[in-house]
Amino acid sequence: MTRDEQLQWEARWARPAAIAAVVAGLLMLASAMVFFPKDREGIERSPDLLLSIDQNSGGYMASAVLSSVAALLLAGVFYYLFRAIMARGGGVPEWFLYLVIGAPLVYAVATLGGAVQAIDLAEEFVDDGIIRGEKGSDHAKDLGGASPALVALATAGTVGLAFLFVMLPLRARRVGLLTPFMAILGAIAGALVVFQLAGVSAVLQAFWLCALAALFAGRWPGGRGPAWASGAAEPWPSAAERRGEVPPRQPAPELDPTAPIVEPEPVPERPASRKRRKKRKR
Repeated sequence: MTRDEQLQWEARWARPAAIAAVVAGLLMLASAMVFFPKDREGIERSPDLLLSIDQNSGGYMASAVLSSVAALLLAGVFYYLFRAIMARGGGVPEWFLYLVIGAPLVYAVATLGGAVQAIDLAEEFVDDGIIRGEKGSDHAKDLGGASPALVALATAGTVGLAFLFVMLPLRARRVGLLTPFMAILGAIAGALVVFQLAGVSAVLQAFWLCALAALFAGRWPGGRGPAWASGAAEPWPSAAERRGEVPPRQPAPELDPTAPIVEPEPVPERPASRKRRKKRKR
C-alpha cells in the first residue's frame, strides 16, 4: 500500500474508529456503575461478593456484557492505531496484529464466561446457608472459583489488553501520532486494566479513549501533529514550536542502505613530549 492509499484509508475509517473509541469508553463507565458490591458487617470479603452477585445477578451480568462489548470495540480502535503506526515505520512487528485482534476477543469471552460461573457459585453459596464469620469465608474457598481454563483465558486476555494500552501509545508517540501526555496516559490506563481501582480505572480509560477519538476525528485542540497529514514519522510539535518561538524539529534522516560506508579517517598519534623523551634518555 502506498502512502497516499494509507492516508485515504485513514481518512475513510477515522470516523468509525472515533465512534468506536467513544462508545467503548462510555461502556466501560457504564460497566463500572451497574454493579457495586455491598460491604456487610460480620461477613468476609469473598462471601460478601458472592452475596452481592446473588442479590444483583442481573446487574453483574450486565456489567460483564458491557465490558465485553467495550473490549470488542477496542479491537477496532487499536487496529486503526496499529495501521497508522506501521505506515510510519513505528517499529511494531507484524505479528502484533494477532494480539490487536486476539487479546480483546479473549478478554470478552473470559469476562462473559467468568460472570456465568460466578453467578452459579453465588447461588450455590447462598443456598448452603453458611455465610457469616470464618465458616462463611472457608465455605466460599471450598466452593472454589472459575475453572483453570477460564482463569488462564482471563489472565491472557487481561495481560494482552493491558499490553496494547501500553505499547501502541508509546509507539505512536515515537512517530508523532500522539503527544507525550497521551502516550503516558495510555500506559497508565493499560496498567489499570490489570490493577483495577474501583471507579478510577474506568474513568481514566474512558477519558483516554474519548481524547483518542477527538484525535482520530481531527478535533484535537490546536490541530493534530504533522505526521497525520504527511503519512511519515514527524515529531509532534511542542507548544513553543506552535507559537513560533523555536524552530520546528526536523525528523531524523532516513538511512540509505545502498550508500557506501565511509570509514572515519585515522587520528594520527600524538608525538611524545620533550619532557617524556628526556626522562626516557635518563
